[in-house]
Amino acid sequence: MAILGLLEQPCRLCSSTGVVDNPNKTKPGAAEAAEGGILKRVLNKVGFTPNTKARLKVTSHLLYESVADKINYVTFFRDFNLPNTFNSWFLVTELHVWLLLMRSMAEGSETGEDGRFLRNCIVEAMWGDVNTRAKKLGAHNPSRTRQQIETLSEQFQAALIAYDEGIMSDDRVLACALWRRFFEMNCDDYEQIERLVKYVRQQASMLDSLPRDQFIVKPKVAWLELDKCKVLS
Repeated sequence: MAILGLLEQPCRLCSSTGVVDNPNKTKPGAAEAAEGGILKRVLNKVGFTPNTKARLKVTSHLLYESVADKINYVTFFRDFNLPNTFNSWFLVTELHVWLLLMRSMAEGSETGEDGRFLRNCIVEAMWGDVNTRAKKLGAHNPSRTRQQIETLSEQFQAALIAYDEGIMSDDRVLACALWRRFFEMNCDDYEQIERLVKYVRQQASMLDSLPRDQFIVKPKVAWLELDKCKVLS
């Protein structure tokens, strides 16, 4: 029997509802309150200010967690006919991380130093999560797993360039970028592509509208649900 590579492994780290399983799940609102309380105590203890690099690093992890813990992955798998695999999980994660990176570059000094630092920290948080998940799924063949993560890294860099070009151009260019990367050139249903284009534009607009304190100081990213983004016929 052939051994599945990392990218083809079933995405068992996603629950049936699409969000990551959390055995310590608390009541609605309790997690946010606890997170805010812990963050506040940490910041007060060490004397962080909203502009320090240490504070930005904390923010980067909270922003990444807004993707990994709150995006309904199963909805993406279902609506866009994606296989429930690690590769599909990464494609969905990558798209939302790119949106965060784009918003991050709007922050900081005139030189963009803070924005670049935040951007790099978000990417670092993503790869930390990818490696953790990959170790669980690819424990039987760590060498092949490392090779596939290197491939993902190369594809990620190319995706950022394509998505940046797409978001700054018209919908046709963005649609082509999404078709090539997100759909891996395996989608002949233009309504699905159009729906994802609309979703990306709306998410970008939502992030652009967030004031600095809701993105940098105390992140409050309320991702638009895919179910609410329909293409009108």
